[in-house]
Amino acid sequence: MALLRDYLTEQTLRHVQDAFSAVAGQAMVICSAGGQPVFDANWDAAYPLDVPLVVDGETIGRVRTARPTAAGGVPLRGVLQQPFLDKLLKLMANVLAEFCRGTTNRRRRLSQLATLHRMMEEFNGPHELQDILSSVTRTVNRMLKAKACAVRLLSPDGKELVIRAAHSISPQYLDKRPILLADSPLDQKVFESDKPVYVEDVRQDPRVVYRDQARREGLVSALCAPLIYKKKRLGVLRVYSGTVRQFDWFERQMLQTIAGGAAAAIAGARLYNEAVKSFKMKRQLTMAGEVQRRMIPKDPPTLPGLDISAAYVPHKELAGDFFDFIDLGKDSTGLAVCDVVGKGLRASLLMASIRASLRAHASHVYDLSDVLQRVNQDMCEGTVVGDFATMFYGVVNAKNRELVYCGAGHLPPILVRDGKAQDLQARGGVIGMSSDMDYPADTLALEAGDVILVYTDGLSEAMNFDDEMYGRARIADALEVAVAQSYPAESIIRHCLWDLRRFAGLRGRLDDLTLIAIKVL
Repeated sequence: MALLRDYLTEQTLRHVQDAFSAVAGQAMVICSAGGQPVFDANWDAAYPLDVPLVVDGETIGRVRTARPTAAGGVPLRGVLQQPFLDKLLKLMANVLAEFCRGTTNRRRRLSQLATLHRMMEEFNGPHELQDILSSVTRTVNRMLKAKACAVRLLSPDGKELVIRAAHSISPQYLDKRPILLADSPLDQKVFESDKPVYVEDVRQDPRVVYRDQARREGLVSALCAPLIYKKKRLGVLRVYSGTVRQFDWFERQMLQTIAGGAAAAIAGARLYNEAVKSFKMKRQLTMAGEVQRRMIPKDPPTLPGLDISAAYVPHKELAGDFFDFIDLGKDSTGLAVCDVVGKGLRASLLMASIRASLRAHASHVYDLSDVLQRVNQDMCEGTVVGDFATMFYGVVNAKNRELVYCGAGHLPPILVRDGKAQDLQARGGVIGMSSDMDYPADTLALEAGDVILVYTDGLSEAMNFDDEMYGRARIADALEVAVAQSYPAESIIRHCLWDLRRFAGLRGRLDDLTLIAIKVL
């Protein structure tokens, strides 16, 4: 049971008692609910006038007056009429009750502010969007002692308001189509005013779209606050009462504060969800990149009289370039360098498809032209317009010391013979452009000291800060220098990459980079 001293201090109680006693000219005594004086007083219980002190439906005390005895009490100034004393006693009880209610309101406000503070602290951390919305509706409903609360968020196109969270609202009420913002004067007013908008009776207000449903749900008054973050409209927070209710200044301010914090939290949750999705996607791309890199041969083939090396430098996690070595038996090995149009996931999938097609056909078809025609046919049948690739495919025979090769729109490999660089021209078109493309084969007799470099445009089209491309001429110069130094195949590739870095400086690469170097011993 609540006591008077739970609401008011002893100083306040004594001050009220003394003030009313002075007005009455006799003792006006504040008592406990059981009738015992709060302070020592000498009064005649045989002639009491008694008024209960009621707060929130509970009697927490009483106020009484009686004729004081000769031993003490407030000095009399004359005997007052009982009706006047009755009114004065009721006034005293009302004053004390109002003081107590004020204390209750202040405590409730402090509790609400504490809850608001805790909610704002929760908003600071990463949370799922639905958790935030559910917490907002639940907390607002409790803090404002409302009948129901709901959050509607704007659709991505900003045209519809969709219920995303609700508290104490039936499924039947929630099972409504979204509100078109253009058809809702109330929500337009909420966004335009940028502050809470009051509706006395949602069952009758013409600005409310679903009046009949509100009537069946038992919703009456409403306070609607905008969810706006950095001038961007996110949605509307609505709180409902079950009877006609006027929301006071504090309640309006508190709802606006909650709406502002909730809007920031919603925006943060969306960013967090995007970051999580981005992290998962990046992780998947990293794993896919690891799978793709396992398709690239770890070591070059060992063939008598030949020194072969390769380099593969993807621009991102997934690449559109690849090289491959295919063991064909009888001292023959297939060499392939391919550059798929585009970058990223799409290019990597095309790369894997072309590699699989090439290996499938090269394993049992000897004619190189036929191999590339079949790869091209597979590409044309399994892709859309705009998907294409360039490729160099050759078969080197260590016993016969010859290279048979085809080009499919690829950059011409560079041959250095007798210290001079020259192009190995290839006459075929790109893979994936037309199903009737031809790929004529050429044969090169290998001589001791020959060096052949096959590369993708990630090397030739690399740029420096002056927007100059590295170009074929610089590749040939670097290759001639490396050959003049009698570098092995691996060192030749390292020298070419070093010269590229010297040219480009700190400017980042824009494309994948793949090289194969073949040196004839």
